[in-house]
Amino acid sequence: MQRLPFLIVGISVLFFITCLDAPRDNMYDADNPNKAYFSMIVYELGLYPIEGSVVNLTQNDTIVKSDTTDSNGIAAFEEIDPGIYYITATTEYYQPIASGPESLWAEAYVVDHRMEFLTLHFEDDLLGTPSPYRLMIESGHWAVVVSDEEPQTHSTPHVYLGNDSMPSGCALSLCELDAEHFFFSVRLNVLGTEESNWNAGVVFRFQDKYNYYALTLSPDTTYCYVLRDGQLSYLRAIARETKVDTWHNIKVEHREGEPTIRINIDDAVYFALYDNILSGGRVGLIVSDNDGPIPASTYFDDFTLDLSYSHVQ
Repeated sequence: MQRLPFLIVGISVLFFITCLDAPRDNMYDADNPNKAYFSMIVYELGLYPIEGSVVNLTQNDTIVKSDTTDSNGIAAFEEIDPGIYYITATTEYYQPIASGPESLWAEAYVVDHRMEFLTLHFEDDLLGTPSPYRLMIESGHWAVVVSDEEPQTHSTPHVYLGNDSMPSGCALSLCELDAEHFFFSVRLNVLGTEESNWNAGVVFRFQDKYNYYALTLSPDTTYCYVLRDGQLSYLRAIARETKVDTWHNIKVEHREGEPTIRINIDDAVYFALYDNILSGGRVGLIVSDNDGPIPASTYFDDFTLDLSYSHVQ
C-alpha cells in the first residue's frame, strides 16, 4: 500500500511533463511551428506600383519584420509567428500610411494586400522648389515655403505657395498624370488681403489652358465653371463666404460608371456636376487675381489624389 502514493506522484509528474511538451497545433498559438506568410503591393496615387517604400510589420508598437518594396511595389514577410499585426509604410514625398489589424494565424497565406500612398505633403521637397514631386507649373509663380501655423489642420511646416501677379491669366500648377476617374482633395489657405479680387481652388479634366473645369473660392461666392475653347461658362455660383487666413478643404470625385462629379467644400456636400463634355485630363491648383492690380497668393497642402477611384467603395 505504501507504493501507491509514489505511483500516483510518478504518473502526475509524467502527465505534467507531457503537457509542457504538448504539440503546438493550435492555429492561434504564437508558438505554433507553422508560420504565416504575408505580402502586399504598394501603390502611389492608387495606380502605380512604387519601389523603395519601407514597410514594417508591427505588433504591440514593436517592429517585428521590415522589408523594402521591389520594382513591382511588392514587400513580403515569411515565417511570421501567428498573431494580430499592423502594417506601416513610408516613402519619400508622401504622408506615411498604415493598415490593420491583420489576423495572421498559423499557415495563413495572404498575398497582394493593397496599400496606397495618396497624399503629397511637400515635407520632403526643398524650400523654394517651384515644381514639387508630381506637380508641374503651367503658369504663375509657385514655390515650396514654410508655414507652421494651425498644425492641427494641415501637415507642417512645408506648404506650396501659388501667386498670381501676372497682368493677365492665372497661376496654375498641375499633376503630371491624367485622371479619368479620381478622388482629388487639397487644403488651401488664401493669404490675408483687403482686396476682394481673388479666387483660388482646383482645376480638373484639364486638357490645355483653353479647356478645363475649375472650382474656385472667392470672398463671398463659390464658382464652378468650364472653359471650352477659351469660352467661359459658369455651371454653379453659390453664395458662400470664404475667410482668408483660414484653412479650407476642397474635394472633387468622379467614380467609374457614375455620370456625376461630386463637389465637397469643408466636408459639406455642395453639388453634383452633370456636365461631362470634357471627359479626361489632369487635376491641379489655381490662383487668380482676376487681372486686378493686387496679386493673389494662396497656400496649398496635403494634395491627395487617387487615380484608381473605381475600386473605392
